[in-house]
Amino acid sequence: MNWYRFPARTVLAISCLVTVLAPASAFAQEENIDSSYRWIDRSIRAGLYAGYVFTSRGNLDQGPGPSPIIGGRFRMRLSNPLTFEASVGYGSSDLWVTDPREPIPAIVDTTQSDWLLIEAYLQLSLTGARSVKSFQPYVFIGGGILQGISEEVSDVFAAPGLDPYRFKIGTTPSLSVGVGAEWDISDRLGLGLEIRDHIWKFNSPDAFFYVENLNNFLESGVEAPKEGFWTNNFELSATLSYYF
Repeated sequence: MNWYRFPARTVLAISCLVTVLAPASAFAQEENIDSSYRWIDRSIRAGLYAGYVFTSRGNLDQGPGPSPIIGGRFRMRLSNPLTFEASVGYGSSDLWVTDPREPIPAIVDTTQSDWLLIEAYLQLSLTGARSVKSFQPYVFIGGGILQGISEEVSDVFAAPGLDPYRFKIGTTPSLSVGVGAEWDISDRLGLGLEIRDHIWKFNSPDAFFYVENLNNFLESGVEAPKEGFWTNNFELSATLSYYF
């Protein structure tokens, strides 16, 4: 009867082996399933960015002109979809100098002004803490200041007592909104492409509102000066980030 028991034991052994290996095989198949989602485990990143700001000069073309911008950004995830960002950027713009003392107020000179854009943002990821097909789209809102540095003085208003005629960037409020998307190059590197609208507030020089100068604007038909005015300035930039 041994010839009958041996095949039975063999069949039983094979059945047990299949039972043990089947879950492992199924688990291995699950592990190999391709997914378009990838979780982003690291929550802190720092990066360098470069771009270009297409400015609007605003009332009487007083505001800063377009400029390249370079700087750094630090980002820290606060929750699954929400990230805090702090950024500092450097730019250099030309300024058109208007002389209101002329019978017809006109642009008479061009100066140069360097500036820093210092802002903080809240960034909302549309896919949470993960990328879809290696991309993570997001929107953000923030604000800060535009700080003028090394502001050149035109020879037209260089004489003592003419300081009220000079337009200055000074310390200017900045509000910003934007959209972007980051490409996950690797677990440590990300490349972000972004569009931001920086909304800046400027003030016209006090001398523009002297009675004799206001009369020049009025009689010549040139646009009247505004005490304060807002401008929209669009930034296109790319950020290379390193995840810690």
